[in-house]
Amino acid sequence: MINVLHIILGLQIGGLERVVIDLINNYSPGIRAFVVCLEDGGELETSCRASRVYVLHKPPGISMVTVKHLYSLVRELRIDLIHTHNPSPHFYGALAGFLARIPVVHTKHGRNYPNKIKKVFLNRVAGYLTRKIIAVSGNAAEVCICVEKVSPDKVMVIHNGIDTGLYAPTTDSLPTSQKETQDSVCTIAIVARLSPEKDHAILLAACKLLRDRQILFRLIIIGDGPLRSKLEQSVREYGLTSRVEIAGMCNDVANQLRRLDIFVLCSTTEGISLTLLEAMATSIPVVATNVGGNPEVVVDGTTGFLVPAQNPELLADRLSLLIHDKQLRKIMGSAGRKRVEEHFDIRQTVRRYEELYQDVLRSAR
Repeated sequence: MINVLHIILGLQIGGLERVVIDLINNYSPGIRAFVVCLEDGGELETSCRASRVYVLHKPPGISMVTVKHLYSLVRELRIDLIHTHNPSPHFYGALAGFLARIPVVHTKHGRNYPNKIKKVFLNRVAGYLTRKIIAVSGNAAEVCICVEKVSPDKVMVIHNGIDTGLYAPTTDSLPTSQKETQDSVCTIAIVARLSPEKDHAILLAACKLLRDRQILFRLIIIGDGPLRSKLEQSVREYGLTSRVEIAGMCNDVANQLRRLDIFVLCSTTEGISLTLLEAMATSIPVVATNVGGNPEVVVDGTTGFLVPAQNPELLADRLSLLIHDKQLRKIMGSAGRKRVEEHFDIRQTVRRYEELYQDVLRSAR
């Protein structure tokens, strides 16, 4: 039995947190998982099948008391390997692992902060004390090697995966415009936290362009966050209240996706987006910005379209093309489903992590 301690900031609803839970929930019986939340717990605690979840409530700033707590837990739980996520957990986990002589692996879920010198330095120190760094995309790996100066021998890429069975399309819930109704309107959606890096403002600007071109559509914004009131104001100012719905959080994303015609993601930075994979697994064509790991997921012109970030005109053009071409949506949706099945299934992801654990432990011995 291998005892693995995952260290994260918290278990609030988010892409990184879901990746950790999916990994833990799909481990083989030979791995026992524990979780430490440095700051707070969260809504996802109840869905995590870890043997135990610990919440440390770390104070602001660098806390050596937190390192001491982690060291004590590693000894008490007889941890064999530490697996960290996010820069702060990486820093604390690497120190605790060094003191306890326990190997550490780290998953780099995105670019993090390549332009912030202090954060890059801390990542570099943590990387020095880490056996392996797993980047979720080639783009993240490039930042790790070129900016944070981690040895290329320590870095590998393991793409995020999803449960392709859970997000399989069903015949009884066809997208709106595929139903034979006289007045069907194409339904577009984005599933993302309402925060600056997701750039919903550009999507609303593109929707205004579609409205001005007298193109019929409906947009559903699924998610919540600090920019909600500002986005609601923009919807009113653009005169889009009859076209755009800000639906808030959704507990059943799989069924929501099955009612869509097009999925859109307009982030300015991204790792490997779970919602992008989920939409493609549901046979929905996607329009995504050409940033981060998105080009590793979306095959431009085959499973959907890639557009430059912060370009509402080209975003509107690609959405318009899909709105007007039902057959193209069907072809791209099918291609997207096939791509996720072949390259982004959670079982493949878990298997690669488990093989990595074994390799690291053999090397440590």
